[in-house]
Amino acid sequence: MTEKALNWRNLRGISAFMFEVKHPGTRPFAIGFGCILLASTYAQFKYTDEMKANSEYWQAFHATEKK
Repeated sequence: MTEKALNWRNLRGISAFMFEVKHPGTRPFAIGFGCILLASTYAQFKYTDEMKANSEYWQAFHATEKK
């Protein structure tokens, strides 16, 4: 029985993602990606119904009831 050598080419999905996050060369990118993810999530949850009602973009593309 032979075992495959575990290297980055054999990784798939979450294990490949975690390998890249832990790699020292991509750590600054991973930190930046995490910051942008948190900031965009915060901004999306902060977007109130009143803001959506006053937004031309939201009314044009997402609203079910047009103004």
